[in-house]
Amino acid sequence: MTLEQKSVLVVDDELDILHVIKRSLEVDGGFSHVYGFTRPLLALEYFKLNYNNCAIILSDIRMPGMTGFEFIKRIKQINPITKVLLMSAFEIDNNELSTSLGSIMIDDFVHKPVSPRQLTNIIQRHIVGKVGNYYNTRI
Repeated sequence: MTLEQKSVLVVDDELDILHVIKRSLEVDGGFSHVYGFTRPLLALEYFKLNYNNCAIILSDIRMPGMTGFEFIKRIKQINPITKVLLMSAFEIDNNELSTSLGSIMIDDFVHKPVSPRQLTNIIQRHIVGKVGNYYNTRI
């Protein structure tokens, strides 16, 4: 499967940020299947039905209704090998990540603001597997 055929699931409660990320991944990143959700519960339902087609998930942490931490925990219950990236504009230290995720493994943490091109590069690196060990984080 080529990079263009891989699907990306993006979850962010801020619609304008979601649109920028989605457009950047489609236009600059060459992804033809980018699915964006502002509500984690809807994203979770979508993932339950389509987890075999999802190459990577990018989720904000602070969202109403369900945090990114809880969302990722549920994703990993459905498919433990799904690649996940968390992002936040807030300072998150390793202690908060450890407390919130327990033994759940994430593949990277992205600090907002991040340029669309930089975010696209991060996601592409994770999908094609050219990521050093320092990106994989067991929390």
